[in-house]
This record gives sequence, C-alpha cells and structure tokens, in this order.
Amino acid sequence: MQTLRPATGCTRCPSLVANRHRIVHGYGAVPARVMFIGEAPGYKGGDQTGVPFTRDRSGVRLQRMLIELGLSLESDPRAERPRLRCFVTNIVRCNPPGNRTPTRTEIANCLPYLWQEMEQVQPEIIVPIGNIATRAILPPLLGQAALPIGRIHAHVLFGEGIAVIPLRHPSRISNADMGRFIGVIKPLLARQAGKAHGGER
Repeated sequence: MQTLRPATGCTRCPSLVANRHRIVHGYGAVPARVMFIGEAPGYKGGDQTGVPFTRDRSGVRLQRMLIELGLSLESDPRAERPRLRCFVTNIVRCNPPGNRTPTRTEIANCLPYLWQEMEQVQPEIIVPIGNIATRAILPPLLGQAALPIGRIHAHVLFGEGIAVIPLRHPSRISNADMGRFIGVIKPLLARQAGKAHGGER
C-alpha cells in the first residue's frame, strides 16, 4: 500500500493546523481503477490513524463495503492499514475543529493535493462521498454543478474517460442506499475487469 504525501508540513489553513494531529493524505493502490474521495479526516478516525476512513464508524462502514466489492483484501473492516485494491482520500487533509464542515477557503487550499493524487492514481471510477466532496469535484471533472447528494446518490455520471458515482456519506447512509450503490458499481467493476483481462490476452 502507498500513502501519497504531496505535502508534509502544510500551513495554509491556521485553524486546521492548530487542530490536527496529522496531515492525512490519500492511501491505497497506485495506480488504481477506483478512487473514493471523502470530505475530511474524522477526529476519531483518519486524524488518529493517518489513513482516511479507518477506525471510526464511517470508516468501518466504508471498509466493510470495500471488502464486499472486492476492493479490499482484508476480512476485518477495522484494519487500520488495510490492503486495498482502490485508493481512498479526502478533499481536505486535516480534521477541522469540532469536526465541522470545511470552509470554501480550506477546500480551495487543499484541492491541488487532490489533483496531484488523481494524476498519479489515474482512476477510471471516482466516488465522491457526501455533499461536500461531490460539490467540490463535479464542476471541474464534469463541467456541471452538483445536485444534492440525495438526488444523485448511486447515479453514474460520465465524463471524459471517467465515471463518477456519488455516494451518501457512510455516517448517514441507510442499508438500502448502501445496497443500491453496491448494486450500481459492482456490474461496472465487473465489466471493466473483463475488459482488462481481454486486453491481456
């Protein structure tokens, strides 16, 4: 597994610098066909472990889904350095005070790190997790404003060489919506895996 560290001492956002335990960059397979993009490290999760979506409730729920999709080699969703077949990252790299929503300035300051990661990971499928991540990446990736996550959850949106599938945040998603997302992405993963195998013959 690889943790991409495009910055190890960023001080662009004073309130985040004062609050964070660590800068949490993306983690997983590089390159990877699938990239999950969350909002920011959780104060009980990535801010403690250094790996996005680990330890806390949201992390365990996402890791459980990755195991079901075959995107993790783990059997325990509580693993804090999981062996992934995908890449997991966040829009903002530091935990905001009080676990609040990142500000527009904080998002703008961090987005260059995300674009760097995307260039290295070269994903074919991008999964923005929650409203904040979806609103941040849809305009630059697809040239369109993001609708509320409740309206586009588990919808496949196609761009140039990529598919974007928004996902409700694991802290708020119902089992039914989780099942709906899995039902949408699993066939897409299978089709792309078939193409990859065909290309190797």
